Amino acid sequence: MSFFNGVMDHSKVKLSILNAYTIPWMRKIVLNRYGPKRCLVIDGFSGKGKYEDGSDGSPLILIKNALDFYNQSEDSGWDPPNIYIFLNELDQENHGELIQNITDLGFRSEDNMLFAHEDYETIIVKLENKSFEDFMVDLLKEIGEGESLIPSFCFVDPFGFSSTPFSLFVDYLQNENSELLLNFIYEETNRFITHPNETIRNQIKGHMGLVTIDELISKVSGKTPVERKKAIIETYTNNLMQQCEAEFVRNFEIKKSGRTKLILFHVTKNKHGLALMKNCMWKHDETGTYTFDDRSNLQQLDFEEILNSEKEHHIELLARQIFGEFQGRRRISIESIEDFVITETIYPLTNFCKPALKELERDGRINNFRGRRRVNSYPAGTIMDFIF
Repeated sequence: MSFFNGVMDHSKVKLSILNAYTIPWMRKIVLNRYGPKRCLVIDGFSGKGKYEDGSDGSPLILIKNALDFYNQSEDSGWDPPNIYIFLNELDQENHGELIQNITDLGFRSEDNMLFAHEDYETIIVKLENKSFEDFMVDLLKEIGEGESLIPSFCFVDPFGFSSTPFSLFVDYLQNENSELLLNFIYEETNRFITHPNETIRNQIKGHMGLVTIDELISKVSGKTPVERKKAIIETYTNNLMQQCEAEFVRNFEIKKSGRTKLILFHVTKNKHGLALMKNCMWKHDETGTYTFDDRSNLQQLDFEEILNSEKEHHIELLARQIFGEFQGRRRISIESIEDFVITETIYPLTNFCKPALKELERDGRINNFRGRRRVNSYPAGTIMDFIF
C-alpha cells in the first residue's frame, strides 16, 4: 500500500504513519513466542472507510494489513494470526457506508456488528455505532477485575477536542501492552484555550487532562505562537506521562501551509514500540524535528534521498551523543547503546546507530571489542570500551 505517489496531503500523513506502524506491530505481537499470539486493534473514529478519491481510510487500512498478515502466515507455514479489529463510527450515514466497504472485502455479518470472513477465519471485525466515549467505556468495562486487555493498539482521529476526554486514555492505558496513536487537534485547541465560554473551557480542561485550565492559560497568555505550542505540547505530554503512567511519548507535528494543524501523539510503555514508531515517523521528516509541512516538495517523503543528503550530518551528531553518554566507561553492551539511542535521542536505530558506532570505532573512541567476529560489526551481545 503506497501513499507516496505525489506530494502527500497533510491529512494523509497520519494514515501513512498508521499504515507503516501497524504492519510490523501486528507481527511483533502475534509472532512473539512468549506472548498471547493475538492482538486487538481499535479505531475510535472510523469514518466511512474510504475517501472521496477512493483511497482507503483508517479502518480499511487496518483490515487490509490484517489480511496481508494472514496471507503471509499461510505462505510461511505459520499459525493463522488471531487479530480482532474493533471499529466505531457515530455518524449514521458514515456507519452505513462503512458496513458496505467492509462487506466489499468479503466479510459477512448477520447483525452488521460482528463480521467474519470464510477465507480469514481468525480475523474478526466488530463495528459499533456510538459516541467515542460510550464505545471506549463499554469496551473497558468488559475487562474483569485484575484482568487486562490482550495487547492492543488504539487509533484516535477525532474531528475536534470535545469528544476525547483525557480520562478515557487514562483508563485505557492502564492495560498492559496497550498503545495509543492520537490525532491531537492542535489548531482548535490552541484557538479555544482562552475562550470565555465556560462550556468550551471545561471541554478543553477535560480534553487536556487538567484539574483547572487557569495554569495553562497563564502559560500561553501573551506568548508567541512557538511558545504557546511548546507550552501546550509539554502540558499534554506531562499529563500522559504522569496520569497514564506512560513510559514513552513521541509526538509528530503536521502542518498545512506552514501552520500547525495536528499533532500525532504516540503513547507506549514498550521501548520496542517507541523504536518502531520513531522509525516510521522519521521517514516522513528528515530534519529530526518530527514535523511534516505540506509546503515541502516530494524529497521530504523520499527516505532514500533523505539518507543520501542528511545521513552524514545526523550520524556525526548521534556519534557525539553516544560518546558523550558512555565516555570513559568499560564493558558497555550494544544493547545498552541501543536503549540509549531509542529512549534518549531523536534517532531511530535503523540506518543510524551502527553507522555512528562505525565512526566512533574509526576514530579510536571505542575499542576492546568482545563478542564479535568482524571489524565494524556490532551483533547482539557485543561488548566494548569507550575511551576517556
